[in-house]
Amino acid sequence: MRSHYWNDDDGDARGAACTAADLAFALSGRAIPLDYTAVLSRAVIEKLAWLASVRSAGLRLALGVESGNGWQRDDGKGALIYLSRRARLVLRLPLVRLEDASALSGKTLEIGGFPLTVGEPRVHSLTPSDTLYAQHVIDETGDEDAFLDRVARAIDALGPVPPKIMCGKKRQVASPNGWLCTRSVMVAGLAPRDSLALMAEGVGSGRLMGCGLFVPYKRFSALVRGAG
Repeated sequence: MRSHYWNDDDGDARGAACTAADLAFALSGRAIPLDYTAVLSRAVIEKLAWLASVRSAGLRLALGVESGNGWQRDDGKGALIYLSRRARLVLRLPLVRLEDASALSGKTLEIGGFPLTVGEPRVHSLTPSDTLYAQHVIDETGDEDAFLDRVARAIDALGPVPPKIMCGKKRQVASPNGWLCTRSVMVAGLAPRDSLALMAEGVGSGRLMGCGLFVPYKRFSALVRGAG
């Protein structure tokens, strides 16, 4: 991670209110293609037609650790991700949409020729954290400084003014129009209310392909506290 927009103003600790939550579905299936993002998004929207119209809705797969105990990956052409029993399909939704989304349970999704059966869902409330991390935020600029400027403006528009933002290495996700360039982003020093707002709203486009979705990154918080 290279740092930018990093200062030491700790902000305040305003009261936090939750407007969204994660609905995590158990999954049953052997494997999915490495470039699953666009196909999975389309398959879920076919089952939940209203999903594409919910501006802040997000969709991602929680696959576990990249090892023999979680999922194994070969980055070559036609590569597959082999799913562990801990794999989950996660929808981030406004609270009023959680019950509607539960209709996905019991459906079978065809992901690149591989069936993926959706199990029972569990609601996970969003928990505020002073440090949040997004694995993929779409980078339409191709320039790190310009990308960070856009991320900072997007977050500022939500209300919070984050004291610390970092971006990481470039990645790619598959979209209907080809591969998209993304970067990982970390935002630290957030007050509880601002943390929840950022998780509920996300940053940038591609939310239903797993982009712009933030989750707590407690490991980094511990490193920052211990570095004093």
